[in-house]
Formats: sequence, C-alpha cells, structure tokens
Amino acid sequence: MSEPPQIIATIEDACSFIADWFGLKDDPAGSPIALPFEMPQAIQVVNRRLGRLWLEHGNVRIFDSQDTLISPHRYEVQPDGIVPVILENQGVWACGFKPETGAQLWVTGDWPGDQVGSNAWRLTQDVVDTAIVFVMLANAVWTSAGCQLDENEKATEFRRRLWTFAPWTGFSGFWTNEDRTLMRMQGSGWGVSAHR
Repeated sequence: MSEPPQIIATIEDACSFIADWFGLKDDPAGSPIALPFEMPQAIQVVNRRLGRLWLEHGNVRIFDSQDTLISPHRYEVQPDGIVPVILENQGVWACGFKPETGAQLWVTGDWPGDQVGSNAWRLTQDVVDTAIVFVMLANAVWTSAGCQLDENEKATEFRRRLWTFAPWTGFSGFWTNEDRTLMRMQGSGWGVSAHR
C-alpha cells in the first residue's frame, strides 16, 4: 500500500496551512528585515507570510508555544559564525545557519545524527526549511484547541499526510483529517492531537 502524498511540500505551503488552520484573515506579513548578512529564503518567506505573529502574543503562538523560532529581527551572528534560528524549549538542541553556507542547516545538541549530545555546532545534509516547517507544525499542534498528548497510534480519521520528516526514529510525521479540522503529530507509541 502506498503512502498518501504530502499536503505540505514547501515553506509557502506550510505558511498557507498555518494561516488557514488559525483562520488568519488579515495580512500577517512582517516588517522588512534589515541585516548585514544574507539569510535563507525560507526565513524571508515566513516573515513575508506570517511575520507579524512574532510581534503579537495572542492565541496564534506558532513561533514560541513549544520551541522558539527566533524572529529574524533579533538575529545575531555568534563568534563561531552561526546565526541561531530555533531553540528547543529545554535547551536540548538548537538549529541555525551560517550566512556563507546559505540554507544549510547547522545543529547543536541532541538533534538526530551521529554526534548526539554534542554542544558543538555541526553541519547537516538538510536545509533550514526542514527545521522551520517541523517547529511551526509542532507549535501549531501544541497551541491549538483541545491539544492532547496520548500513547496511541494514529487514528483512522487522520488519513491525510500533512508533512513528513523523520528527525527521530519512529516519527511518522504530521497528519490531518479530510476536512482539515484535526491535526496530529505522530511518533511510535505516542501522538499529540489538536483541533481548530
């Protein structure tokens, strides 16, 4: 049996899903970003599509409900050349980029890889886009109505695959139902469900 196609394939798709999920009617575009270095296109897209949410602290907390997606208006290059973009809520891992390596994802801490637990920043084969989509979707689940953690496998109503990235063994991605009123983040033997 083949897997269903993903609804989200790009950062643009993720922003559109988030805007629809939370019923954002007004244009939530952020203000222009003025930095002395280049940043990945994905960050510019998120700012253009949802950037005002970095400034507002209402019910739509896709940038800081679980893990923090740092506002590009606060980016700073660290002495090692890394610009942190995402901070895990307990300080277990972080993601960033180096302006000279473009969108390549740099990680530290317990992000999947062969150097688990390393505090040194290391280059991955992935791009910043992947981590941003993961954090925006996870935060959307955690900040949504009726969010509930359980030890179940994915229920049958979650037939539509939103997005899959397997950062951890046994993680099967984000799922939704046919009318996109339910969302689930699914791991092996655990899941988090929410509804609009």
